[in-house]
Formats: sequence, C-alpha cells, structure tokens
Amino acid sequence: MSQKAKQIGWATWPALVLILAASVVSSGATPAESIVPALHATMRTMRASLAQIAEFAQGGGEQIAMLDAAIKVVTLAKSTPSIFPPGSELTELPNKSGAAPTSWDDVDRFLDAQKHLVIETGKLLAAVKDGNKDAIGQQVANTRRACSACHEQFRD
Repeated sequence: MSQKAKQIGWATWPALVLILAASVVSSGATPAESIVPALHATMRTMRASLAQIAEFAQGGGEQIAMLDAAIKVVTLAKSTPSIFPPGSELTELPNKSGAAPTSWDDVDRFLDAQKHLVIETGKLLAAVKDGNKDAIGQQVANTRRACSACHEQFRD
C-alpha cells in the first residue's frame, strides 16, 4: 500500500468508493457497468488491508495502523450489498466484474455469505484491538476463508 494511501483515514474509504461509483454513473455508463470500479476498489482495499493485518500478526507494523485497516475491512464488508444496486444484474457484465452470472439466482445465499463475512471481520477487529498476534493471525485466516467461501459461490 502506498504511503499516501496509508495516510487516508479509514472513514474516507467508503466515501471514496461511492464517489468513484458516482463518477462512473455520471459518465454515461449503464447501471451494471457503474458497479465494476466500485466493486474492484472495494475488493482490492479489503485484500490490501487483510495483508497489512497479517503482516502485523507476523511482527510488522504498528497496532494503530492495524486498527485502521481492521475498521476499513469491517466497513467495506458491511457495504458489499450496496455495490450491487437493483438494475446491476451481473449477467450484464460478462468478463467485467468477475462475478458468476448465476450470482443473483439466490440473493438470500449472497446476503448470508455477506453476513458471515461481517461476523468474521468483526471478530478480526476485536482481535486487533486485543493485540494478541496469534489470535490476529488465526482471525485473518478465518476472515480470508469467509472471503473465499463467497468467491467460490459467486465468482467465475
């Protein structure tokens, strides 16, 4: 993660994702196309934040920065359904979003997977607050499994 990105506070990330999505919508993109930049930005930020927390669990970084990263992950996990507004069905996005065309065949299954991710990211935040690096490392693994479970179901 760049030094400039590290300086941006956790609270600004969801706003940046929404601004990016709004800029794409205002550019004349279809509703489906407008979700792709926000979706990619969200997933990249979550991946980078998890990597940063994993590095801390192995002895690198400072706890305050990990707290910001954990809050970012929780916030983005909670915002995931908002990235897919009505009218953005993924069948309109072949080879653009990485999501399987059948992702919306069972919305409840998607929302259950997202709720599980929110639970795991909440546990990660609690572990980071406690500062026990072994517990943080284990919860990073649990959170990544929650991410992977969703990707296995909903990505091509």
